[in-house]
Amino acid sequence: MAGASSSAKMQPYEGQIKAVKVEKCGLQPGSCEGSVILARAGGAGEDTLAIKPGTWLKRGDQLVTIDELGIGNYVKVEAVQLPGQQLQQITILSSGD
Repeated sequence: MAGASSSAKMQPYEGQIKAVKVEKCGLQPGSCEGSVILARAGGAGEDTLAIKPGTWLKRGDQLVTIDELGIGNYVKVEAVQLPGQQLQQITILSSGD
């Protein structure tokens, strides 16, 4: 990830999407930003993770955007905590239905 600090560590997350919040969108595909609440696999709590504009998410062989994610989608995510950001930001996401 360009510009990310070498001290920033990727954290893996896995579970079902409990909620999707799209905060704002531009006119171009992939320009939406927001967050997802992820219920961890095995019922071990939940995490709120940010999705910034320009983040394309993989679903099978297709690339999708945050507005195409749905409640109940099972996902595997890698996220990183960036300096000055409140939420960990998703950098890699693969989704199943």
